[in-house]
Amino acid sequence: MKLYNLNISDIKIIEPDVHKDHRGYLAVPISVKQLKDNGIDFSIVQINQGYSIKANTIRGMHFQEGEHAQAKLVSANCGSFYSVAVDIRTNSPTFGKWCGEVISFENNKVMYIPRGFAHGYLTLEDNTVLQYCVDNDYCGEAAKALKYDDENVNIKWPAYVDKTTLTVKDLNALSLKDI
Repeated sequence: MKLYNLNISDIKIIEPDVHKDHRGYLAVPISVKQLKDNGIDFSIVQINQGYSIKANTIRGMHFQEGEHAQAKLVSANCGSFYSVAVDIRTNSPTFGKWCGEVISFENNKVMYIPRGFAHGYLTLEDNTVLQYCVDNDYCGEAAKALKYDDENVNIKWPAYVDKTTLTVKDLNALSLKDI
């Protein structure tokens, strides 16, 4: 397993060892022991999947407040997407900064996003299936969203964003100033 930081050092990319043969490959994308050995204390409480029918679907930037905050391990079961994390920890030196990475079935990457970050993604292919493991149960009352196009964050999405794919929650998302 290789592990490296993005431009916000708390966000990690995990590249599992992939063992290929004539049948395909075997990989261990998530090992709680290997994560712990690399300083990431993560216990999987829930595994979620998101399916997007078409490319350019935008989802997020979602987070949960307070004691309901969640860390995530994000990967692709099919297709590809641009995964973005925004630091919303008001006492952090990187508050309001973002980082992103292409996560795909082909590249086998996993993005680790700790608590205190908003997360969202833009699908880059039709029929994309995202999987994310979280370390805390979902709480509807604590679920919030940050505007995917907040001018104070200024995320550079790598492809066209189909605004017709936004949900009511995402259309009514908070700005960074509101957080």
